[in-house]
Amino acid sequence: MSRPLKRGKACMNCRFLKIKCDGQKPICGPCRKHPKDDECEYSDGQARSRTKALEDTVARLEARLHELEHPEDPTPAVHDPYMQYSPPPQLTRSSSYASSSSFRSHSPYSPPSSPSSFGSSPLGIFDSRGSAMTPESNTSSVDFGTVHGRDLLLQTFLRHASGVGFFLDTKRFMQSLTERSMRPSSALLNAVYMWGAHLSADPREERFKYQALQCAATDLKPAHPQSFLHTIQAEVLLSQYFFRNGNFLEARAHTATAVALALGGGLHRIRSLRHPDVPVIGITEANEEGVHLRAPADAIEEGERINGFWAVFMLQSNLAVALLPAAHDVSGVFEPGGMQVDTPWPLEMDDYKQGLLTSDIHGDSTVRNYLSQPGPSSYQERPSIMAMNARACLLLHRAVYLHGQWTPNVAHSLSTAFDAVELRINTLRSQLPDLAQLDSRSAVRTILLTRSLLNSATIKLHSLYTESSAAARQHCLAAARDMFYFGDTNLQGLGYVNAIMGTLWLTACSVFIAELKRMREDARPAHAPSEEKEIYASLQDGLAALSAFARESLLMRHQLTKAHEAMSGL
Repeated sequence: MSRPLKRGKACMNCRFLKIKCDGQKPICGPCRKHPKDDECEYSDGQARSRTKALEDTVARLEARLHELEHPEDPTPAVHDPYMQYSPPPQLTRSSSYASSSSFRSHSPYSPPSSPSSFGSSPLGIFDSRGSAMTPESNTSSVDFGTVHGRDLLLQTFLRHASGVGFFLDTKRFMQSLTERSMRPSSALLNAVYMWGAHLSADPREERFKYQALQCAATDLKPAHPQSFLHTIQAEVLLSQYFFRNGNFLEARAHTATAVALALGGGLHRIRSLRHPDVPVIGITEANEEGVHLRAPADAIEEGERINGFWAVFMLQSNLAVALLPAAHDVSGVFEPGGMQVDTPWPLEMDDYKQGLLTSDIHGDSTVRNYLSQPGPSSYQERPSIMAMNARACLLLHRAVYLHGQWTPNVAHSLSTAFDAVELRINTLRSQLPDLAQLDSRSAVRTILLTRSLLNSATIKLHSLYTESSAAARQHCLAAARDMFYFGDTNLQGLGYVNAIMGTLWLTACSVFIAELKRMREDARPAHAPSEEKEIYASLQDGLAALSAFARESLLMRHQLTKAHEAMSGL
């Protein structure tokens, strides 16, 4: 007869069910005979069990909740139970390319190396939640107690902020860093520092990502006047980051969260004529009354909400185009057949400050009307740069959707929709400013992206007819060539381009490759050698653009590899 186990030596399942455990490892007799949903785990080993991990997480969140409820209490020294078990992984870059630091030396945005001394954060975000960054850690840490240490990453991020989906007012965001009551959420600050570290090849990048992910799940605090927008902003930054680095599942997950928050808070119905009521986002326990997102305090805050919605809209559209496996799958929640969007088109922040969004401006089926109604579609005779970008995202998304719906049997019925989208593409292209007229690199990046989105939309529409129409092939070639026309702009000097550019550039390269293959397979000597040489030169321009950013973006590297694979038959 087996001897009874000592107290605490039974597995977690048997202890919970209060049944006799024989203590056999790795799986005890009762768990082997009657498998449970939970694995057979013991709490007496060196490795931390899943139950213990959950208990540690609950304890950490309870401590954080107490900290939020009692901000006047001094911050305690908190031990991070994760440190001895699973430190965040370190980022690795492909050795087949030049080092990140050597490439970034060409960028005017990369700051000098920051000091690696450790100090507590004056913003209070790395003292308890950031306990993974302890002095005993082998990784370097930043001294947020100095202006120099704090600003290095912020300055790097802000120079590229608009390109990664940052929609908050920059000046107000910077002011909030010094005001305790308006302090940005921990998830947002860590996401900002994560991007700053990523863009400057700072080794702290993985630590900031680790903290941002930890905080993102618990930072939505209704009591904070900007908590709602800050949470959406953090999710957008995380999604853009994961997309750029080839983590597609994570990118889509954070995008889905941002979309859910935007819709739940009614950001798609700002100034709506049809739905003037503010949606309920919760119910109070005391009197069971509905909780609403409070009205914006001023024009700037309303502008942040409008721009925040369109940032989420563009993110969702771009990821659908880039990541979904089939063109007919891209119809998303913001498509005309889905959720109705009434929010006005976005403006620049200075436009909101100057009162250009007057009280008489309202929204009504913004997306549907833009696609279906000819002529000016909104109060903006000349749309803002951000509105142009949003419309270009919409048009590419729509072109890809129509491309997926096309079959020979429905070609005639879809012709009206094709013509409407093409008209919108050409109209918007004619409104784009010349790159030489732009006075900031941020604007240059946005217009380059907008133009590439429009050119990709043109390619998607006309590629249906390239087998039978020489005119369609010329439309595709012209759009592909225009994608790599940068004027006097130093492409590498931009420092950063949106990750979707890799997908767009690959689309253009595919046009050149397909045309070269068609020429070489055509038995008729109807093509002059100079024409083939010109197309090949355009293809090399595309490969050079992808190569310029492949060193730093895994997604770009992936697209470059796909382009080279497609060239194998040439």
